[in-house]
This record gives sequence, C-alpha cells and structure tokens, in this order.
Amino acid sequence: MKKLFYLACILMVSISYSQNTFRLWHFNAKDGTEEAIGNLLAEHNKDAVFKSGGVQVERISYGDNMWTHRVVAFGEVGKIGRSDLKEFQQGLFLEKINNFVEEWGPAYAGRFKSFFGGVPKDFPFIQIYDIKPNDPIAFQKAHDKFVSKASKILGDRPVGFGTYDIGSPNGATHWVVLGSNGFSDLIDQKQQFEDKLAKEMMEWGQTNGGVEIKSNFTIQVLAAFGDF
Repeated sequence: MKKLFYLACILMVSISYSQNTFRLWHFNAKDGTEEAIGNLLAEHNKDAVFKSGGVQVERISYGDNMWTHRVVAFGEVGKIGRSDLKEFQQGLFLEKINNFVEEWGPAYAGRFKSFFGGVPKDFPFIQIYDIKPNDPIAFQKAHDKFVSKASKILGDRPVGFGTYDIGSPNGATHWVVLGSNGFSDLIDQKQQFEDKLAKEMMEWGQTNGGVEIKSNFTIQVLAAFGDF
C-alpha cells in the first residue's frame, strides 16, 4: 500500500520552465524491466492533460546514488498534476507499474532558485551535486555569476540551482545540476572550464561562502511527458 501511495503522489504532480517546484521519488526496478516501465508510462501519458508541467523518468548511472531509477515531477505552485484522470484509471496504472518495481526509496521535494539554458530532456545526461552551502545567498550569487561567464561553453545546456525543502539526501540542503549530450560532452565541458575559466573558477571558490558536497552522481533522462 505504501508503494501505491508513493506513485499516486507522482501522478498528482507536474515541469514547464516557468515551473518552480519539483518532487522526486527513487526506486529500484526489477531486473530487465526498464523497457516495460517506459512502455507503460508512455501508454499511460500518451494523451495526458497536465495542469502545468509534466513528469520525467531517469536512470541513475555513475556516482554514489545507489538506487536504479528516479521519477521527477516539475510544476508551478498551485498548478500541479493531471486534470484528466479518473480514479479507476489511476488505480489500474498503479497496480501495473508495481509489477516492475522491486522497492520504492526516499522521496524529496524542493524549489528552483535559478535555471539557465534548455530543458533536461534535450540534454539528457545530467550530473547532480547534492550540496550544503554555508551561505546559500552567497553561493547562489557566485553560482549565477560563474554560469553567466561560462555561457559560451555551456551553450543551451541546462544548469540549475535550488533547494531541498522536504527531505535532505545525505544531509544536503541544496542541489546543482549540469546537463549535457552524454558522458563525453560532460567531461569536455569540465575540461574547458579548467582550460578557459581557471580564474573564474577560483573566484567562484573564494566567493561562494563555502560548500560541502554531500553526493555526486549522473542520471539519464529516459522519457519525459508533459509541456516542457
């Protein structure tokens, strides 16, 4: 019943990039079921009508996050979820999806504080840093300044910063995400930062108020549904 409740919450939330909130759920998929999960979600959301935003499914890849997948829902405050689902349709979907889920994990919710570039589904290989800044205001100021100076390297790749308001993964209070086209593209960005923006990186380190990285991992966006 607890598993069904978690997924029910997913369906009640939403992403557009006037969106300013998110909710996410971790889960371990049963071996060999990723394609089946994707097909089921695609069928369920084929003609979905969201009040705002949408939902995306992600595979967790490299790093120190031990779950296999995440569902992340994005949306505007007060305009969350689908407006077209009847109760029996939602219940049937929940029963089907739980056939492919080994275990549901921790869930978190928070806000976007700043966001630059395109949407994650267009740059689906994303590095996520769960962090604890000593001074969140100073950190955001330093972060936004560095991203602005790195705009030629970043292009349309998404870069975001925000909060965890409910739940605190490994003690993190905030997060930073960096989107890319793939592993090689992500590593190339980092090399270009070091080669071309060494002075700016040093300034970021001196002005961000101090920060502790609590977790560092990558995800791949497998599917996205809704108005992005």
